[in-house]
Amino acid sequence: SVAEGAAAVSVQALAGGIELRSTANLANAINITNDGGSTGTITIFNDRGTSVAEGAASVQLLSDEGGIGIKSTANLASAILITADGGEAETIKIHADQSTVDGAASAGAIELTADAGGISLNAAAGMDIWQEAGRIHVTANEDAADAIKLHADAGSDQTITIVNDAGTSEAAIALTSTAGGVDIDAAAA
Repeated sequence: SVAEGAAAVSVQALAGGIELRSTANLANAINITNDGGSTGTITIFNDRGTSVAEGAASVQLLSDEGGIGIKSTANLASAILITADGGEAETIKIHADQSTVDGAASAGAIELTADAGGISLNAAAGMDIWQEAGRIHVTANEDAADAIKLHADAGSDQTITIVNDAGTSEAAIALTSTAGGVDIDAAAA
């Protein structure tokens, strides 16, 4: 049986906690493995905990001196999937609490990297994707048409706005083409 509380091997503490501890200085010092077949799963389940506090969540992964790695070798869509499915107020947060590493090519306090593929950010049609920082740099490394493209494509009321509301220099907004021209086209009024 794999039913909760009635599994073939069950470890229960009705009044206190359960601790798994190894003092071996070895790789895989604690190893939890399912090796029964292609439909086998491993579940870590907190049935009643409600905490979402940093460092004290109802299910907590903690490494005092090393990192935490999540890796899948499955050649499948959604090979790693992080999902919140509790209700309209839920959020998913990735937080670097103390790093001062600045954003640059292949660097940053939080880095999203795809070595061979692309990166897609998708939000509901009526919602925003918000970026805010000291400076925002967008660089395209492919020698192709539309290397950088801002595109509104939902209806006749759409606008695209570029605003600098505090800069007072003559180049508060600058359009520069170092080797070619600048072409601005509009439909007839």
